[in-house]
Amino acid sequence: MSGITHPPTSIPKAISELVRIASIGGGRGISLTAQPRGSLGATGKPFELFAKNMFAGCLAALASHVDDAWNRAFSWLGSLNAPPDFMIRGGDAVEVKQQEGVGQIALNSSPPKQKLKSDDPRIEEGCRTCEQWKEKDFIYCIGKTNEEYVEALWLVDGGVIADSADTYDVIFDKLSLTITSLGGQPTNELGRFNEVDTLKTGSLRVRGMWSLEHPARTFEKYLIPVADGQFVLNVLVSAPKWDAYPPDETRAVSDLSALGVVVSRVQIPSSSVSSTTREAVHIGWTIKVI
Repeated sequence: MSGITHPPTSIPKAISELVRIASIGGGRGISLTAQPRGSLGATGKPFELFAKNMFAGCLAALASHVDDAWNRAFSWLGSLNAPPDFMIRGGDAVEVKQQEGVGQIALNSSPPKQKLKSDDPRIEEGCRTCEQWKEKDFIYCIGKTNEEYVEALWLVDGGVIADSADTYDVIFDKLSLTITSLGGQPTNELGRFNEVDTLKTGSLRVRGMWSLEHPARTFEKYLIPVADGQFVLNVLVSAPKWDAYPPDETRAVSDLSALGVVVSRVQIPSSSVSSTTREAVHIGWTIKVI
């Protein structure tokens, strides 16, 4: 947790908030059409608003209370063209992805991440300076949605699904060198070929477009599958990360067993070392959507 043992908002708190609200008649709280939005989120996409409200503890709050909740919870509210979509103040960086199915997840020019670093050239200056930080755990918040509500949600620790940054950087660097050897110029994207035609007016930008296999496929053996008429929650984080949260927060999630929440420790394939496993914590829950 980048030196932060007890972040002010966290995955356990987000789980508790979601289960508490969604358990109230008819799955209220997972609706995309009724998400409260303050002035800070007035132009945000519905699922991103849902994710922020869940982590800020204001899924069912009055719109007038949302700004205060977001200001307390987040140091960065995201931008259109660079990761992450928001950063928890003193806690994780969160990337939000909304899909209609469980196909590959488009990450655009940003490779998969275990962690977000403040010296990453792909992040914006405002993100870099919004608080004192050097490194944050990276969380993927992935939703399967329709026009009205969230059908399934996956909260996945980047540390269990992404390899180390070096793995992706080596590929990027080799491609960049190849572009240079062909007469191009390296860029933050990958490279650029200038003045490629007779009038020297045309140029070619070379970009890396990354994608990530959906956790529903990567960890199919361990996660609850999507089901018609049910909201399905799957959370998967490394055991050390889960154990670093305050005991009262993780205990509060375990206490949701009366509502059907199941917390289990599983051995999953390591994302960094081939043919080995690592311990992770899976939290699973379903509720009928009325």
